[in-house]
Amino acid sequence: MTVVEEYLRCLGAHDWDGLARTVTDDGLHRDGPFCDVVEGKHAYVSFLEKIVDSLQNYVLKVDRISPAGDRLVFVELSETFDVDGVSTQYPECITFELGGDGLIRAVSVFMKWPGAQAPVEGGRAG
Repeated sequence: MTVVEEYLRCLGAHDWDGLARTVTDDGLHRDGPFCDVVEGKHAYVSFLEKIVDSLQNYVLKVDRISPAGDRLVFVELSETFDVDGVSTQYPECITFELGGDGLIRAVSVFMKWPGAQAPVEGGRAG
């Protein structure tokens, strides 16, 4: 199992100690779907634990893992959880950059927003 696969397994299982072992101790950088940034291993794992543990009926489903060279991995997945009592699925792509130690050193989240309105007229197909 690769470090990214282990990260995803731990995320889905809410295994925060296991997830922490997949990320580098120094210089971890995460940028999220709201252009929000988390720096550092402890801050990142704490952020995930707080968010994911608060989501009702959370399910992580991995659709595809695509390595792009030795140190970059793209993962297409969906996270499903209840929003106002309704199970809602959020498809996304996460990029993982690995450091020289083989651990995750950067994470960038790109999320789709089901039902959201496009910010410009005609920007939504269909």
